[in-house]
Amino acid sequence: MSTYEHGTQDISAHKGTYGAILDLMTWSGVLIGLSTLYLSMVFGGGANWFTSLVIVYVISILTGLLLKRGGAWYGVMTGLGLLTAIVGWATVLIAGMI
Repeated sequence: MSTYEHGTQDISAHKGTYGAILDLMTWSGVLIGLSTLYLSMVFGGGANWFTSLVIVYVISILTGLLLKRGGAWYGVMTGLGLLTAIVGWATVLIAGMI
């Protein structure tokens, strides 16, 4: 007969892995959703790119508050917003030179 008793195995590593996968899925899902919203507003809705960027940025901050995300969330969202703004303005400047 086995000496194993149900519920006595250490599962702390499993819990950590499960939590990391849930965080990865949350980040991925929200980033895909926000990207789809931004691209739909710019290309499908005909909205101005900068106005759409500000709207999606505000939604990303509200989503972070709703999901109780940490400082990394706000840093990544701000970084992506700044990167998108820089690329957008560079595109506008290059298109104006042509």
